[in-house]
Amino acid sequence: MTTAVEFLNVFRHFGPASAPVRAVDGVDLTIAEGSFFAMLGPSGSGKTTCLRLISGFEKPTGGEIRIFGEDVSNTPPHLRNVNTVFQDYALFPHMNVRDNVAYGLMVKGMGRAQRYARAEEMLALVHLDSHGDRKPGQLSGGQRQRVALARALVNEPRVLLLDEPLGALDLKLREAMQDELKALQKRLGLTFVFVTHDQHEALSMADSLAVFNEGKIAQIGTPQEIYDQPATRFVADFVGSSNVLPPALTKALGGPAEWASLRPEATRLAATGPVSGTVTALRYLGAGTRVVITLGETEVAALVPAGQPVPAEGETTSIAFDQQALHLMGAT
Repeated sequence: MTTAVEFLNVFRHFGPASAPVRAVDGVDLTIAEGSFFAMLGPSGSGKTTCLRLISGFEKPTGGEIRIFGEDVSNTPPHLRNVNTVFQDYALFPHMNVRDNVAYGLMVKGMGRAQRYARAEEMLALVHLDSHGDRKPGQLSGGQRQRVALARALVNEPRVLLLDEPLGALDLKLREAMQDELKALQKRLGLTFVFVTHDQHEALSMADSLAVFNEGKIAQIGTPQEIYDQPATRFVADFVGSSNVLPPALTKALGGPAEWASLRPEATRLAATGPVSGTVTALRYLGAGTRVVITLGETEVAALVPAGQPVPAEGETTSIAFDQQALHLMGAT
């Protein structure tokens, strides 16, 4: 399988050499051609800096960045075969939609008729072929996002970079656009590199993903691997909603004395068990109720499906689970 993007021990530091801020701290990364790859992590974790390093808007302090095998570490942005879709879309408000999409082709010197024909092709691709004469201000948020996509795709990049492009949309539209983005990526066969802090977006859209923390990659894998087999306590806690159990509690619940991850949907309430605790919080979620039980010094959540009895706050209960649901992460 061809490698689209590769990081070889890449660093990006900011500030004085005596006390640098390590925004990217020794990252090794391989992104396959034609894949939908997500970079997931909290604010300040290094994911957006990595995206800017791929685009050329940032230069690495150390290491090497390759795009389709070519070292582009010092190549300016306009000479890289990549394009970026930003969270704020960055559309020109005084131009109509067609001119926005065709702008990059105009800069390259393409003739008016040819660039408009290409722009119309891209607008049809994102289902906006009847909106070419409108201004961005006349469009909804989802439509503006599609225009930004069309403008990025019209230049035929081999890698499309998406910097939290759905962040400004409401929940329902955001979920609809997730499906559209994934379908578009499959149809075009392009490499999509998607930055987000939203774990649900990353898990539902990506073929594979990297979880970032403090400038480093904490884990790389498929969404299922990341969710079911978190490598660290940070990954278990950040990706999805997991109960991170300390070694003493894991042992008391029948496992070895190691840190463990136990997902709420795999956790059941039980009348009796090796450890009992107090129900301290209830959160109704529609399809079920999230019940938080304090077991000693640790809060453990269980998801009770709709229609099943839910205890009241202050009641005493225990938990049960299948041992295979317990993912061990070491003693330290």
